[in-house]
Amino acid sequence: MQRRQVFHTMISLALLKVLLGPVLLIQGWWVRKHTPILPEPVKQNSGKHGQGQALSLMLLGDSSAAGVGAPTAEQSLLGQLLQRLSTDHCVNYQLRAATGNTTADVLTELAQQPAEHCDVVVTALGVNDVTSQVSLGRWRRQQLALIDLIQHRFSPRLIIMSGLPPVREFPALLWPLNAYLGACADAKNELLQAMLAAQDGVHFLSLRGYPESAQAATDGFHPGPEVYEIWSEDIVKVIKNNRSG
Repeated sequence: MQRRQVFHTMISLALLKVLLGPVLLIQGWWVRKHTPILPEPVKQNSGKHGQGQALSLMLLGDSSAAGVGAPTAEQSLLGQLLQRLSTDHCVNYQLRAATGNTTADVLTELAQQPAEHCDVVVTALGVNDVTSQVSLGRWRRQQLALIDLIQHRFSPRLIIMSGLPPVREFPALLWPLNAYLGACADAKNELLQAMLAAQDGVHFLSLRGYPESAQAATDGFHPGPEVYEIWSEDIVKVIKNNRSG
């Protein structure tokens, strides 16, 4: 996405927000009031799992990285990643994720962590940046800062940055709120994909085009177990295809 295109997209979204402002505010309040709050599944934030070649893995992000929407820790994104990777690897894993995390929150947390090596870092961020209305320009700067911080603090051979899901399809969101937030998510997703095309050792992972059987969780907002299953499968494929770094 070129800078001129980013600017035009920002203007279009700003105009749409002005035109729909009162409706979006009311619907946003309604969604927050009526959407059930799902817990993060019981989990260990760090540990070792499996046997075989050593692999250090760090999962960073928001409620989706924390597994919200999965009934059990085993059905979460991390749980399913460990199941798939542990057949060939002894995985030394860390989970640094929390409900509500924005990219800015993760940047603040990582800046306070000691330097250490990690083979693979996976990020799952963006939806809270959409709902908190982070601009495209700020989003771009934050993603570049996140990549730089991860590379200098953890020296990974591979960074996998998950794109944004199709927010307009979230069952919990009403029209036109879903259309507006969906457009914001689409713009950030396209920008992230374009940015990462020029980044060595950083892979963009799309969360789009999933089959209809991959449904949202019971709250209509978070991923369900089938979504986490496909997501984890795609991450493992990227890791296996980049074994040599």
